[in-house]
Amino acid sequence: MRSRVISRDNEMLVALRMSGFKGVYCSDAQELNAAFDAALLDKEIGMIILNEKDFRELEEKVLAVKEKKRSPFICTLPGRRGYSEKDFILKYVREAIGIKLE
Repeated sequence: MRSRVISRDNEMLVALRMSGFKGVYCSDAQELNAAFDAALLDKEIGMIILNEKDFRELEEKVLAVKEKKRSPFICTLPGRRGYSEKDFILKYVREAIGIKLE
């Protein structure tokens, strides 16, 4: 299984490429959607890495994939200043498993 970074943030893409990940730079939302769809069709890809801003752009698609498929694993990384929402992780867990965590 391979991993794929899909990002409109060149700095994140370069950093992850230096760590050994293959990635796709997207200049706009249309390219981002196309790269995400292409990654979903590639059976060799086991993990897709997005930053938070790109996740927000693709949120409906990402959540639909997570509900229907087991693979690929879709990982969201924060930006330079951390997650923009204070309780991003709690919100995500709450939506994923349907329980409220304090």
